[in-house]
Amino acid sequence: MKKKLQRGFTLIELMIVVAIIGILAAVAIPAFMDYMKRSKKTEASLQLNKIGKNAKRVYSETSSYPTTAGARLPKDAASCCAGGGTEKNHCKADPAAFAANAGWKELDFQVDEDSLFTYAYTGGATDFTALASGDLDCDGTPIVYTLTGTALAGNPAVELKEPPPNSD
Repeated sequence: MKKKLQRGFTLIELMIVVAIIGILAAVAIPAFMDYMKRSKKTEASLQLNKIGKNAKRVYSETSSYPTTAGARLPKDAASCCAGGGTEKNHCKADPAAFAANAGWKELDFQVDEDSLFTYAYTGGATDFTALASGDLDCDGTPIVYTLTGTALAGNPAVELKEPPPNSD
């Protein structure tokens, strides 16, 4: 009688493959989560950069930063976690609220899409502060990006201060 040769993987070989996949996942998932958090934070710096450019433009045209306050919009950061946006922790976009606010209108700034951050602006003739505040993981601890603008000897300048690493 001829013995039939069986082909396939043994149970030990399959278990080794499962263990390797588990080790790779244990390394990759935390790195991916950190990457996702960092990518979400870029929204604040991009929007504050836009505010800074627009404030410098107004200063170059009028020799004064916009002095009208831009109210915190779309709404406060805590309420963004309660829902309303397209995803959890996204603030629902409200372009009409930005358009109705004299400060944001003067800066020609609005957020057209659901966002992770709320924005506020206070200004004086020679300086201003713009804030982006958001609670990325809805744990009750928001992170705050601060953009400050100055005008020394008629030269407008802005500086972005980011929150400490791993602050949210």
